[in-house]
Amino acid sequence: MAQADYYAVLGVIRGASAEELKRAYRRLAVQWHPDRNPGSKLAEERFKTIAEAYAVLSNPSRRRQYDLLGPVKFKNEYSHEEIFQGFEPGDFLKFFGLADARDTLSRIFSGQAAPVEQEDPRARISDFFDGFGQKKTRRDQRSPDIAVPLLVSFKEAALGADKFVAYNIPGGAVKVPVSVPPGAQSGQRLVVRARGPARPGDRPGDVVVTLTVSPDPDFSRRGFDLLTSLELNEGQMADGCRPLVQPLSGQALRLTIPPGTRAGANFKIPGYGLKKPDGGQGDLLVKIKKSADG
Repeated sequence: MAQADYYAVLGVIRGASAEELKRAYRRLAVQWHPDRNPGSKLAEERFKTIAEAYAVLSNPSRRRQYDLLGPVKFKNEYSHEEIFQGFEPGDFLKFFGLADARDTLSRIFSGQAAPVEQEDPRARISDFFDGFGQKKTRRDQRSPDIAVPLLVSFKEAALGADKFVAYNIPGGAVKVPVSVPPGAQSGQRLVVRARGPARPGDRPGDVVVTLTVSPDPDFSRRGFDLLTSLELNEGQMADGCRPLVQPLSGQALRLTIPPGTRAGANFKIPGYGLKKPDGGQGDLLVKIKKSADG
């Protein structure tokens, strides 16, 4: 069965801000809340899907994983309990005379007519799915996650790269492959699931990789655009010329400089920037500088 795209569920674009996600969720949650649609199984299913989409996209870490993996692989990697772990939708629905979203979900998933109080929120999340076509089983204790830094070059971060990180255990070093997505930035965290160390009898934890991107002498970025510079002498700027510009990857490009160009002018080469989540491409922006020899 095809998995619903969370962005489409909420009716937002892939680059939607946290505030845009919240507004979309509020509107849809009120529209499809079971209290406003008594007895409607369709409303219950829609409300669950809307809550699931917001639980993922409102969490920066899970959103990055969703964008990286896509709907199908993400649902294969994350259980329902993990998707809703830490989900705190707030009580804004009470302003509309409706039950809190968390209480409503508890009621829907447990199949009970009234909200169920739980001491442990994690236990409550697990109980959500008792009546949701899943067999409730005891899950092993998971070992703690391990944090590992990774230094990548500007080019590797911009274009994406397959790298390795390592951590030590008593038996020696453990190497873990990491896929750096195109357009990665310093401070970004990548989660390699279930590849961390494991205590006896426990499931392995995750490897949480924090990226540091080293600067490049020729390129920088602004959003999805790449920025570089080109030195020309006064004669080239005055008369015009067609110099070569080397993009971050691929063959050099011929750039047309019209006569009378001045230092500080900017030229755009479309489609030679960073890859966008929607499949598009940023631009390469070239700034003209006066060469030291005039």
